[in-house]
Order: sequence, then C-alpha cells, then structure tokens
Amino acid sequence: MRTFRSVFSHLSIIFSGMFITLTILNQYNPGMGFLTSTISMVFIFLFCLSVVALAVATIMDNRRYAKHMHQRAEEAARWKKISTNNQRPPQR
Repeated sequence: MRTFRSVFSHLSIIFSGMFITLTILNQYNPGMGFLTSTISMVFIFLFCLSVVALAVATIMDNRRYAKHMHQRAEEAARWKKISTNNQRPPQR
C-alpha cells in the first residue's frame, strides 16, 4: 500500500505542476488553447484519477492504522486487567 501511495503522490505532484505551468502559459497566450485541447483534457482526467486513487489509498491506510491502534489499546487494557488481578494481597 505504501508503494501505491508513493506512486500516486508523485503522479499528483507532477500533474499539478504541469497544470500550473499550462495555466500560466494560457494566461500569457490564450490563443494557443493549452487548456482546451484534447491532450490537456486527457491529462486533466488522469490527474483526477490519480488524486482519487491517492485519496482512497490514504483513507484505507488511515482506517487500517486506526483499527490496529484500537486493537493495541484493547490488548493493553486486557493485560492491565490481568496484572491487577494477580497482585498479592497486602501482608498483615
């Protein structure tokens, strides 16, 4: 899962940098139609897919981590309960 997130994080950065560049170029020369061409629409679609995939992977990873931490907390509470039950009674 980490490799998947790493790849899509890098793709998102690349695509966002490309769109920042295209937006700046489109401001200086709108006649070129950088953001209205077919290839830019394909890149926008790929950018959206990579961001959605990254978001899904991040949510899945966060839920898995939360589940793991919940299990650890339950186990710690169980061990704490066991250790308090095994204490010696005070000596008289």
